[in-house]
Amino acid sequence: MPVQILQIALVAIKHIRKDGSELYITVPGETCKLHLEVALMQMLSKPPHCQYVLQLVDWFEMDNSLLLVLERPIPCMDVYELLLSEGGTLSEVLAKMIMLQVVEAARYCQSRKVFHRDIKAENLLFNSDTLDVKLIDFGCGDLWQDTPYEEYAGTPDFWPPEWIQQQQYYADHATVWSLGILLHSLVCGEMPFSNEEEIVAGSLNFIPGLSESCRHLINWCLEQDPTKRPSLRQISKHGWFPEGLSDDG
Repeated sequence: MPVQILQIALVAIKHIRKDGSELYITVPGETCKLHLEVALMQMLSKPPHCQYVLQLVDWFEMDNSLLLVLERPIPCMDVYELLLSEGGTLSEVLAKMIMLQVVEAARYCQSRKVFHRDIKAENLLFNSDTLDVKLIDFGCGDLWQDTPYEEYAGTPDFWPPEWIQQQQYYADHATVWSLGILLHSLVCGEMPFSNEEEIVAGSLNFIPGLSESCRHLINWCLEQDPTKRPSLRQISKHGWFPEGLSDDG
């Protein structure tokens, strides 16, 4: 008899307990309503998918909860754990490898009309063998819209100043702001702002020895005026990334 070889893929299971406040939406091109996080991940997991975004393998809905079956990179840790293991800061070389992939993930989300809204070190998986990064956890996400958002979901440390001052923000501007916060935290070892007053003041401090190019990119992403921030494509072409990213997406 021929020998059958079974391939077993490791997965992660995310359990979401229902509490009556869940949002259900209709995905563009579909007719049935899906739980918001499931819908967003389905939009992102349709081929051709992006290697920098965690894939949804399957999902199950029960009376009191949802189960999401997700791909599970091995080995991996989140980027916050990586920071701790590296003594609190990353070299610019390693930070650059990570940020290139995160920017690509953000561009892919935008192309699929998905707004992650909580891009931070804890929501990035890092494979220590391959140095690959994957964006995870779309629990704070929403459909990408070109009109302003008037509700916020996500981590307060990443609030853009326009949300604090005007109680509204745009997806593209807020995403770029979050990337600036992330980059600063990776290379400087701390968040650039600790409260709303500091966010609105916008004064930045950098560790000694940080390259001028890296400082420029952080300052550009953290412009107080959201219209003066770069686009995701402009970030990918910034001089801090010598080879940049492709124009796809």
